[in-house]
Amino acid sequence: MKRLHCLAVALAFIGMVEIQSVLLASPRLDCSVSWIGNSFPGARKWVQQDIHAMFVTPDGTVYANVEWDEAGRNVGIYKDGDVIGNAGHTHGWGNMGGRAVGANSQYLFIAMSVGNEGGNLKDPNTWPPKGSNWFGLSRRLRITPEKPASFPGGKGGKGDTLKESFLVINEVPEKTNAQLTGLWVDEQRVYVSNPWKNQIEVIDPQNMQWVARWPLENPGPMCMDAKGKLWVLIENGEGQKSRVVCLSTNSGQLFPQKIELHPPVWPRSISVDARGRLLVADCGPAQQILIYDNLDRQPELAGAFGARGGIFSGTPGRFGDMRFNHPVCVGSDRFGNIYVASDGQSGGGGTVLESYTSSGKLNWRLFGLEFVDMGDLDPASESNFYTKEEHFRLDYKSPPGRDWQYIGYTVNRFKYPDDPRLNIWSAGAWVRRFQGRLFLFVNDMNGQNLQVYRFAPETDGEIAIPSGLYAGKRLKTKTEWPKGQPEKGEWIWRDANGNGAFDAGEFLSNDGKDAPAYQGWWVDDECNIWQAAETAGIRMFQCQGLDAKGNLSWDFSHVTSFPRPTQLARIKRLRYYTKTDVMYLGGTTGEHANQHWKPMGPVICRFDNWSKPERKLRWQIVAPYEKGSRGHSSCEPMGFDVAGDFVFVPYTGASKSMGFSTGHIEVFRASDGGSVGHFEPPPEIGEIGLQDIRECLRAHKRADGSYVIFLEEDWKAKLLMYRWKQQ
Repeated sequence: MKRLHCLAVALAFIGMVEIQSVLLASPRLDCSVSWIGNSFPGARKWVQQDIHAMFVTPDGTVYANVEWDEAGRNVGIYKDGDVIGNAGHTHGWGNMGGRAVGANSQYLFIAMSVGNEGGNLKDPNTWPPKGSNWFGLSRRLRITPEKPASFPGGKGGKGDTLKESFLVINEVPEKTNAQLTGLWVDEQRVYVSNPWKNQIEVIDPQNMQWVARWPLENPGPMCMDAKGKLWVLIENGEGQKSRVVCLSTNSGQLFPQKIELHPPVWPRSISVDARGRLLVADCGPAQQILIYDNLDRQPELAGAFGARGGIFSGTPGRFGDMRFNHPVCVGSDRFGNIYVASDGQSGGGGTVLESYTSSGKLNWRLFGLEFVDMGDLDPASESNFYTKEEHFRLDYKSPPGRDWQYIGYTVNRFKYPDDPRLNIWSAGAWVRRFQGRLFLFVNDMNGQNLQVYRFAPETDGEIAIPSGLYAGKRLKTKTEWPKGQPEKGEWIWRDANGNGAFDAGEFLSNDGKDAPAYQGWWVDDECNIWQAAETAGIRMFQCQGLDAKGNLSWDFSHVTSFPRPTQLARIKRLRYYTKTDVMYLGGTTGEHANQHWKPMGPVICRFDNWSKPERKLRWQIVAPYEKGSRGHSSCEPMGFDVAGDFVFVPYTGASKSMGFSTGHIEVFRASDGGSVGHFEPPPEIGEIGLQDIRECLRAHKRADGSYVIFLEEDWKAKLLMYRWKQQ
């Protein structure tokens, strides 16, 4: 049975610390709440976190599909820079989105996959048998896309699925990729690219019966020209030759017209515009929309739309009009407008959806940039905010949602393909200055690897150049990245030659020994790196300054170990401040443990004179938590951060018994651990996601005495920003 654990407040006495449990209901603090990275606040509207397929109607309505959106907008509907709908029923209960979408005047067709959650979903008319997945089409009424357009033999009806409206095209063993990769719909036919069977499926949109199957190797995205010819992209992957072919919609016969696309072009999507030109979204180094005309005879390259090099042209990484970043989808309407969806961000999240006139003037733009993200302010500027991949500029005088500007993207996948953000999971970020130079530190969701990046604006603009990486043991990745890492044990990589690549001779090993179990990191203001090693104590890697290439340097010869203080059974988070020699630790005791494996635990301690023999425990508290709460929805502290006079503690999830909603932050005095109050999101923000990152919160005291607190918000592709002035 769940029960609320009351706050235990530590009272300091001479020579001792006494812990007392007193019942507290902290007041809600008056603050403003904004968001960063999404065009909308989230309660009713948000831009999905990614787009993998897009269809644009003649009137400029955009339908966008992706396999996964955390909040369930796998299929978003947009028009004139606004969110106008969500198809829904594509997330959960075995359902996922897909890589194709299309519509005619009556129906919306959505490529989807359907699983059975390990055999737990059992109904043969709704889900596939255990061990299998379905890939197929969901048919909806276009006027009400959240409702089914049922047909005889259609699957669905149980749980959050739509009744008899899913057509199974591929039934395959679990973990088999049988995605449908292209879709075109007119009033008479539905054309479907099915690369798993190397064929085009032709279906009647009214009765959903097969009309024909045409063999075609590895078909992908498709579109139709004004004369009724079907154009299909045969995309074979980055670095491979691809082509666009033209088919008869009567017989599937190939016409002689075709386009050969050679590397470094990497085509991802095609569309025919109002002028009858074929548009090809190129994710290769050009980062442009290629334009082909003369489709009736032999297509010819007539030009390109967008800056050559995209976001990496001019000042590398600088965001702006016509500077595309991995343009994965292209579409067009009858007015000649061109629509581009870019998804350059790594890690399953980050999209920019834009509409331009044919001459390149921006009509509108939407953002859904963040997923499993946290950021930090530049110590030299209250307005420059960096996440693991983005650079934003903040304007505290502007209203919520208009107080941020997307300035730059800090990953250059072409110049620095070894960038850890492209190769391993990344999450939160800290920003530090050393001798005036800017550095970015990136951790992962589970607090294992610590990445280091340097900036060189004169040569690389906004790009964060890979500079260092700490791994507690040999990394196991599908691509065997990074090449040259030690065969076993913890290691440190430093980019000694300054080329941003993991080269031989740049790895330091600690005699082949794995690091002790850890999950807490901190980088202090002198760029010393602190590691909370749970039961094994604390290690401090002393910064050895800058090398000849401008990299910060650490090694295993300059590590100071501190035994675990007896007040904690496990240390999971830490903050150390060099100027005051104060250490804050978070973790567990035998009585007060974390309820789920990921959170910190409810115990927080402050130690004064940490590095001196006269070290003293200043206070110790047990923050509120719900005993017995389990899984990712447990309600307990995920971590903490310290700024100015306060300690800010984020909570993993909500609790009815505690009265906590998602996004809850408890605030304590740094001087004595006393309770101050709490923050929660307002109605316009609505419910937010659970906290997934170990370091999910960052707090700062501004020059005017106010506080700004940033919080992870995975659910609707953004970050939260609380602004508070102590009364």
